[in-house]
Amino acid sequence: MGKPTKQEVANTDRGEREFVPSIELAIEKALEGKVQRRDLPVVVKQLTNIAVGEQFVGPMPHPKHLREYEDILPGAAERIMSMAEENSAHMKKMDEDSLEAEVDDRKRGMRFGAGLFGLLIVLAFASLFVTDSEIVPGLFLCAATIGGITAFVKGRTNGG
Repeated sequence: MGKPTKQEVANTDRGEREFVPSIELAIEKALEGKVQRRDLPVVVKQLTNIAVGEQFVGPMPHPKHLREYEDILPGAAERIMSMAEENSAHMKKMDEDSLEAEVDDRKRGMRFGAGLFGLLIVLAFASLFVTDSEIVPGLFLCAATIGGITAFVKGRTNGG
């Protein structure tokens, strides 16, 4: 399908571009001879209504729909805009709070890990003086080293 010709694209009363006229022409051509001539416009309109749809995504309705809301209920557009702004501010606050909580959680984990690492080092040196064996201090140092390396590698590979 190439670019539409000028006949295929029509401008609506509000300036939006639509392909509806080209769809209607194609339906008319396909139904010619199969539907009575006087019923053709009605059938084409019904099929066009079935075949054409709109889709948009986001906190705000399509401008055409926003105008229609305003026409039906004056002040509705302002209320919808206000509601979208409040929702946007709320979502931003939730994102900030979530990020802040994640940072606090990581800081707490780093403090806890550093404290545990320091405690294991102190216990290793203390056990050197208490026991005559080098096995007990070695176990404390191994635990500290393995824990530190594991935390470092895991923290780097899991998005931290």
